[in-house]
Amino acid sequence: MGKIAIFGGTFDPVHWGHLLMAQTAVSQFGLDKVIWVPDPSPPHKSHRVSVDCQRRREMVSAAIADRSDFVLSPQQDDPTGRSYAVETFLYLQSTDPDAQWYWIIGSDAFQSLPQWHRCLEISQLCYWLVAPRPYQRENESGDLQTTHFHITQIVEQMATLRVPIRFSVLEMPAIGISSSLIRQYCLKGRDLRYLVPETVRTYITAQKLYQPLPQT
Repeated sequence: MGKIAIFGGTFDPVHWGHLLMAQTAVSQFGLDKVIWVPDPSPPHKSHRVSVDCQRRREMVSAAIADRSDFVLSPQQDDPTGRSYAVETFLYLQSTDPDAQWYWIIGSDAFQSLPQWHRCLEISQLCYWLVAPRPYQRENESGDLQTTHFHITQIVEQMATLRVPIRFSVLEMPAIGISSSLIRQYCLKGRDLRYLVPETVRTYITAQKLYQPLPQT
């Protein structure tokens, strides 16, 4: 029985922090495969994605091209443009029902789990691998202790609904790179070296992504 993890996100754009999360999960839990799932139009995000899904998929493909254990998910056609995690999971699980399934997620996204579509169902379907993220509020850190605290709050909240959640925290440093930071750097014309893989940096430059809108 293999071990497979789903790694969903907007990846707008994908960066080295995402790759570190995936590699840590592989090393810590002996995963056989990580399926990367760029969300077409995630219902749980408060902001709109900056780049269309096809080009975000192409950036992910470029970022993971040298890893046989990292694969890009098949593209699902949804005329509504919506993408629900539970539907994605059930579809991918059907391709290998005997595997042990995991879900790689950042602690900030994990905190929104109670608001997810069919959250009571998706919460129990897989084993959650939660990555620490740096916090933006004053006097907060992104260390493992802080991450455990925030995760425990969600687990206790779901427990009141009699929904057990299986999870572990990835043993990795808090990541100081974010997609929003990279988009800001692009708007300011700053170099993206060492923030994203070189193949992704080349793609962003060639496609002129995340540039300021021309003034009229």
